[in-house]
Amino acid sequence: MKRIQVSATELLIALVLTVLVTTNALLGLVLTSQSQTAMKVLIQNRMLDIANTAADMLDGDKLKALKAEDKGTENYQKINDTLAFFQNNIDLSYIYCIQPKGGKEFVFSVDPTVEDPGEFGSPIVYTEALYRASLGKPSVDEEPYSDDWGRFYSAYSPVFDSKGDVAGIVAVDFSAKWYDNEITKQTRTIAICMGISLAICTLLVLLATSSLRRRLRDMTKDLAALAHDVDDLTTELSDSEGHERLQNSMQKNDTNLDNLSEKIRTVKDGLHRYVQTANSQANSMITALASDYRSVYYLDLDKDEGICYQSPGDMEPGQTFPFTETMTQYAKDFVAESDREDFLHFMKPTEIWHALEGKRLITSLYMVKRDGRESYEMARIAGVKHPGAGQRERAVSVGFTDVDEETRKALAQSSALQDALRVAETANSAKTAFLSNMSHEIRTPMNAIIGIDNIALSAPDLPEATREHLEKIGASAKHLLGIINDILDISRIESGRTVLKKEEFSLSEMLEQVNGMIADQCKDKGLLYDCRILGNLEDYYIGDDTKLRQILINILGNAVKFTPEGGSVSLQVEKITRFERRSTLRFHIKDTGIGISKQYLPKIFDAFSQEDTSVKSKYGSAGLGMAITKGLVEMMNGDITVESEKGAGTEVTITVTLDHVLGKTAAAVVETPAPTPKDEPPLSQAPPKTLSGRRILVAEDMPVNAEIVMAILEMRDMKVERAENGQIALDMFSSHPVGYYDAILMDMRMPIMDGLEATRRIRSSSHEDAKTIPIIALTANAFDEDVQRSMQAGINAHLSKPVEPDTICHTLEELMTN
Repeated sequence: MKRIQVSATELLIALVLTVLVTTNALLGLVLTSQSQTAMKVLIQNRMLDIANTAADMLDGDKLKALKAEDKGTENYQKINDTLAFFQNNIDLSYIYCIQPKGGKEFVFSVDPTVEDPGEFGSPIVYTEALYRASLGKPSVDEEPYSDDWGRFYSAYSPVFDSKGDVAGIVAVDFSAKWYDNEITKQTRTIAICMGISLAICTLLVLLATSSLRRRLRDMTKDLAALAHDVDDLTTELSDSEGHERLQNSMQKNDTNLDNLSEKIRTVKDGLHRYVQTANSQANSMITALASDYRSVYYLDLDKDEGICYQSPGDMEPGQTFPFTETMTQYAKDFVAESDREDFLHFMKPTEIWHALEGKRLITSLYMVKRDGRESYEMARIAGVKHPGAGQRERAVSVGFTDVDEETRKALAQSSALQDALRVAETANSAKTAFLSNMSHEIRTPMNAIIGIDNIALSAPDLPEATREHLEKIGASAKHLLGIINDILDISRIESGRTVLKKEEFSLSEMLEQVNGMIADQCKDKGLLYDCRILGNLEDYYIGDDTKLRQILINILGNAVKFTPEGGSVSLQVEKITRFERRSTLRFHIKDTGIGISKQYLPKIFDAFSQEDTSVKSKYGSAGLGMAITKGLVEMMNGDITVESEKGAGTEVTITVTLDHVLGKTAAAVVETPAPTPKDEPPLSQAPPKTLSGRRILVAEDMPVNAEIVMAILEMRDMKVERAENGQIALDMFSSHPVGYYDAILMDMRMPIMDGLEATRRIRSSSHEDAKTIPIIALTANAFDEDVQRSMQAGINAHLSKPVEPDTICHTLEELMTN
């Protein structure tokens, strides 16, 4: 009978242990599943909050209009800086903008990543969440994806334009490793808790089993084989009263069951405490991840009634309150007076309705005052759609979060950037003024040197030796002027002050001008020159033809300079690609000159660089032409390459992309005359138009410059009158009858009244010749902005000092004839 009781007790103990272990395992599995689900929802909501906030801060119309060539523009940079703020201040992997291309095709738009950004227009890995975002619904990837930057989970939030259409998508990438680690840490924590609980349960059961066995051994003295063990267990009891209680309990048949039931209840209580502890830990994790929300409320827009979910004040979770009345009181108590009106307007239920019509999330930034301290706070409102409610929001969630630190940091960064911009603008202005003054001060004496030299050379009875000396002076002065021009050009390019024009120009006319200049140089040197256009090119393009002409003349001029007599120089132009209204043109220049060594080729674009001193002394170069050319090509987003071999000539390839204008096409081949001996006169020469008898007013404050110009004009039998400043020039013009002056040569920098002001007053005067008389700027101000200011003042042509006599006469003939 005793043996049967022992077996039943052991079976009951084993059954209890099995139930406890199974219950603990099931509770752990349920808790693990629920915690993982809650963690995923929390992380995904956090990802969506970041994506939605970034998307809400972007202008959909500007984002939609961005193109690849807009990189660096104000609109592009503003979007880039907004995304960079999130990139730098929030723990995420990447944030960027995506443009939908139609169907399931998406490409990169704006990526603020400093190292290895996604190139504008490159494809994006397709996911279902990305596709849902393109339909206007913010989404998060349920499964990770991989691309060239790694393995990620991404949140996507659409950016809407003013019409309510999806203009782009903000993508926020979180590393799949980080995502999985967060879930794994949660699972690991629960597993550890389960292990501890199992160990406690096992220990409790073993203790209960040991106690029952000891009592059974005391009750069954006839089990001699277990007597020694019972004695050992008895001696281990340090409390004699406890030993006596054990013996007393063994004498009662129902005591063991009572103790066992009590122990089971104890284990259940332990499990209950464990579940409460685990839930408390999970809630602590959720609270920590959502700590950026100071308070959270649910708002029924129809009833204007709110429910508190989280609040640091007197309001309890689950408490209902009148929303508008509470927000009005909140604004009165805490919101700064400067932001109070905007805050209350933002919190109106009707305004929330309207604002959420095209957005999933709306935000408002404002200043609050608590305990005498000012800080920035942001309210975020997200829509909660109900089935059957249609497109209009009926309920929203309202969250308040402290953004003081990040806002002040952003404001400080913005202020620092503005200060740096002002410093840079001041430095650039100072540098521009310095370059302009230096150009004027250098060109003024150079004008006197070259002008007087030209006048001296025109003397009919000049001794041959003196003529030779004067020609050398003129050549050296022109060479020095070329070096000065190159230095000013390279300085402006490096400082970013050179500006490209975007004007319509004729490619064929530009090539004719280049061909005319280079063909004459080749004829003088005995070289063969030809220019060929391959295929059909549009005749009119949009760009800066002056800079493009300068690039071609620099390269072709070098080819002529470094090609000995009997050689050849060629220019080949072709269109290599065309997309919509853009064409990529390639200019291929080849010569049979002295060539460049392989060792020097990598340095060819360095400023002031020469292959050897013999080249400098023989050909007279400052080593700036190629550096200037490369700078201009790069400003046009083009490319230039050089291939050469010592003694075998040089090939230069330039590619630029221009917008073209529909119109006639350029000729396929441009023929140029074959070279003629240097002493052979031209085959035909058009007779020059006469300037004899024309009366010219010269406004020039420098006596030597005025003397030079007047001498040049008088040698062409023109009548010349001089005005020492702009005011005198204005008075002289106004006081003479119609047709008295045929043209005016106007210096720009003069005392009392400068040339620009004098020109403006002449053009605005009531004199009948005011709108028609040619006015030519003859000035040492040679920069693009100087030319632009001259044209805006009403000047017909801008000639930079020193000016060749033939150039002055040709310009006068052209303007007075027209």
